[in-house]
Amino acid sequence: MISDKSSWRLEWNKVLETVLTFMPSQQTRALLSSRGFSKNRLEMDRRKAELSEAIRLYLGYSPLPSGALHEIEQAIKHALKGGVLEPEQFIDIGDSLRTLRKLNAFTLDIEHFSQRYPLMDEIIRPVKPYQGLEERIEQTIDYDGSVKSTASPELQRLRRKIASTEDSIRRRIDSFISDPAYADYLQDQIVTLRNDRFVIPVKAEHKRRVPGMVHDRSSTGATLFVEPIALLELNNELRETIALEHEEIVRILKELSRIVGLHGEDILGSHAAANLIFILFGLAKYSVSIEANLAETVEEKTIRLNVARHPLLDPKTVVPMTMDFGSDHKLLIITGPNTGGKTVVLKTIGLLCLMNQFGLAIPAAEGSHLPFFEQIFVDIGDEQSIEQSLSTFSSHMTNVINILDSADEESLVLLDELGAGTDPQEGAALARSILLRLQRQKPLVFATSHYSEIKQFAMQTDGFDNASVEFDINTLSPTYRLMMGVPGSSNAFDISRKLGMPEDVLETAASVLDHSAVELESIIRELEQTRKQRDDDAKEVKQVLEETKALRSRYEDRLQSIAQQREKILDQAKAEARELLRKTEDDSKEIMKQLRAMSSGTVDHQQLEAQQAKLRQGKDRLKTKDQPRRKVNAPKKLLEGEAIYVPKLDSKGHVLSTPDKKGNFQAMIGILKMTLNINEVEKVQAEEKSWIPPAPKGDRSVKSVQMKLDLRGKNMEEARIEVDRFLDQAAIGQAGQVEIIHGKGTGVLRDFVTDFLKKHPQVAEYRLGGYHEGGSGVTIVTLK
Repeated sequence: MISDKSSWRLEWNKVLETVLTFMPSQQTRALLSSRGFSKNRLEMDRRKAELSEAIRLYLGYSPLPSGALHEIEQAIKHALKGGVLEPEQFIDIGDSLRTLRKLNAFTLDIEHFSQRYPLMDEIIRPVKPYQGLEERIEQTIDYDGSVKSTASPELQRLRRKIASTEDSIRRRIDSFISDPAYADYLQDQIVTLRNDRFVIPVKAEHKRRVPGMVHDRSSTGATLFVEPIALLELNNELRETIALEHEEIVRILKELSRIVGLHGEDILGSHAAANLIFILFGLAKYSVSIEANLAETVEEKTIRLNVARHPLLDPKTVVPMTMDFGSDHKLLIITGPNTGGKTVVLKTIGLLCLMNQFGLAIPAAEGSHLPFFEQIFVDIGDEQSIEQSLSTFSSHMTNVINILDSADEESLVLLDELGAGTDPQEGAALARSILLRLQRQKPLVFATSHYSEIKQFAMQTDGFDNASVEFDINTLSPTYRLMMGVPGSSNAFDISRKLGMPEDVLETAASVLDHSAVELESIIRELEQTRKQRDDDAKEVKQVLEETKALRSRYEDRLQSIAQQREKILDQAKAEARELLRKTEDDSKEIMKQLRAMSSGTVDHQQLEAQQAKLRQGKDRLKTKDQPRRKVNAPKKLLEGEAIYVPKLDSKGHVLSTPDKKGNFQAMIGILKMTLNINEVEKVQAEEKSWIPPAPKGDRSVKSVQMKLDLRGKNMEEARIEVDRFLDQAAIGQAGQVEIIHGKGTGVLRDFVTDFLKKHPQVAEYRLGGYHEGGSGVTIVTLK
């Protein structure tokens, strides 16, 4: 059970407010707000599995169906009890039924929906189309809430009669008020309604001049609204017809309400299921918008966060955090100066755990994993209570006491600046004692402190580990990069020096410090510098790899372009040769014609010589243009390391693997590794040396080959390079079967690996791992 206080201290309410903006209706927002955190691991895994399918559906079939799902439950329940619904309620029901129909059609249009999205299919199964009822409502109720005249023949007849009667009344009144005999008695030449009867305005002093019934008078009393006797019968007829119209409308609404009641239970089930689907659609949109991934659930109380971000901070400026903690140690002490961003680290850990247990994807790369915590205890921030007259220190200690009373091995404990707010020596001693007590109770603990005694204590005590948030002394601000295994230095002297503190003051301060404390700070600074240098080197290596990848890509494109140009040139030469041959045949025919003419003595000798010259010229060009391509002198066999020549590329290289049954083999041509066939290559001349691959250290047997590849946390391009290199090495090492770990996550990385393996020449077959092999988070590959 996660308390409201703990979630509030971690600002969970702000995360939830953001998530709610992705919900399509007030009802889905209310349902999600009331959902709460998962009560157990089974419920958490179910929620995450449903969301995983929703994310895949969103990425594959966006935009998802949308529409209005109104709060129709009370209206449906009223109809189930035999009540008559109002036209406005039918409008809401009609809109909702239309949305249900669209949602049902959306799933039917997706091939093998139930097999590909079994959990979504289970939720959406009650959603049915009620097209007959939807059309009946549309035919009966107009968009403004009125009942349409076409709702029944009787209603249509009555409304026609009402219109006809009203027209008769207006014509009679028009003749009355236009009669000069009554002109002086009328206040205005207008017609109005009083008590649903047509009347005319008569001057009070002339009321006896206009025989009829007075229905009302003006506020001044100067005007009487009189129904002339000549209109009594028509007005009575109109009132009776309007009453019949009302009765017919009530009958229509009652019948329509009865039909709604017949389908009421099914509609309620469909409506509830559709709301759940739209909540999942909203959560999928939120996950994609923050580039989130689902964390893998693990049994052990360990936390692995891969390039994780605080969900409330600007993703453009926030510095990602990577950590793997809990396997060897259960208490992590994050140290460093007060302004070092340690609290941000605590809140990030806590919030991501809350998001995970709510069933959300977390803003972190694939490869992250989190356990299920029964309880999450938090002591962060100043919670001084005026009512209880407690100081900041007392408030923190009250929280810590409650934590010590309840925390166990199923708990997560987050403590910010433990022991602060009192005498430093006493605070440090108290903090050590609290941490030792928590170590015995075995929760997973993350605590921050700026006390030197605490970080030294953590370095010397089994079960504890140190971490720090990198601090830039030049800008006097934290970089928010978490450095695992390295305690943070206070940087007090460096910060003071940077701000302009006189050097003699700093020297005096240093002289009174304990020598061992100074030495410890010096060691910590050296560790920080070493760590920073290592990270800088890693960045440089990454940059070189990216540049090499770009160079290789350009080289591949260039080779492909050259091959295409060669083919184009050859095709062009053949076309020219064919044209020359055609012209030569034409010239030959002309020469034969001239020879026949010669026999008759009418030959043009100059023309004949010209034709013969043309023929000789064409023959010479044909020899040079249409020479057949040299036949490839393919070898009968090739050995690994032998030098080869590829005529179609006019390039040399060497053999990486012996040809398979089909004659296909791997070769390195320049810096390009490619698959060739033995019939496309020639061995180089004997005097040219074969390329001998460098022998790796130790045994070249399959035992030295890497049998597993972990891709979790990699992007698509990094994964492509890693898998390609891994399979090549495994093939050369004659590994029969290898494993590729891609994690479960959203399934994007798994789908990429599957597509890549389909096309790889060294892969014989592949499958997902079994229950004891890692399940759908692992692919087992059998090599040729």
